Amino acid sequence: MSARVRQDEFELVDARLSAGQAALFRRMARCDQRHCLDVYYTLYQAGHRGNALLQAALIHDAGKSAGGLTVWHRVAVVLLGRFAPAWMARLAADGRGWKTPFAVHARHAHTSAQWATQAGCDPDIVALICEHHAPEPTDKQLAALKWADEQN
Repeated sequence: MSARVRQDEFELVDARLSAGQAALFRRMARCDQRHCLDVYYTLYQAGHRGNALLQAALIHDAGKSAGGLTVWHRVAVVLLGRFAPAWMARLAADGRGWKTPFAVHARHAHTSAQWATQAGCDPDIVALICEHHAPEPTDKQLAALKWADEQN
């Protein structure tokens, strides 16, 4: 089954984000759009209403659209991250040829943050996006984003 985004969800994105931010959302693969919406809904249903947090949720994975991440790479990233993280790190560090998608995945938070800056995002949003994979976040909003990301 492929990921779907309904028209009313695109309207939510347009209402919640600036035009530049919405363009980042639209650049993502449909599965990443669905994931970001699910992260948004998880946060919202948990009572989070902060604009920066909810905007970050909608575009936190935009950097994955930098290139080459197929479904097979996504599966490999999950499995390698779980069972062979050192090998995953070596593939990502090399990042050439067939290894490029692993580097894209490894750098997606930083790339997403750069693109968010270029799209005119508030520094608080950029910081949340850049650090959303931090091992043990101390900031409450960052911890909430990481939690919601891991739920979806």
